Amino acid sequence: MIRIAGVLAMTAVVICGVGSALAANPTKDKEAKPTIGERLTKDAVTGTLMKIDGEQYVVRDNDGKLIRMHVDKSTKLDKVVEGDKVKAYVTEEGHTTTLQRQEK
Repeated sequence: MIRIAGVLAMTAVVICGVGSALAANPTKDKEAKPTIGERLTKDAVTGTLMKIDGEQYVVRDNDGKLIRMHVDKSTKLDKVVEGDKVKAYVTEEGHTTTLQRQEK
């Protein structure tokens, strides 16, 4: 009986360990990913997020130009803060369809 209890306890430890290892990056599935259509039809802006002002985000692109873009509930959005390196897919009207945080 003690042996069975020990085996069950070890099994529980192994299962919990595997579960926590799989949950090591809980935001991985929540990353914003552009569609193929966005990649082909939208302009991509890459740079540093300089300012967040409500639905208006300002990015300094790699050429030093400040680009103002609109972000709302329809935007696929990674969690970003000012100073992050970002890549944004933007329509001709200035609406951001996807905003991704880039590795520094």
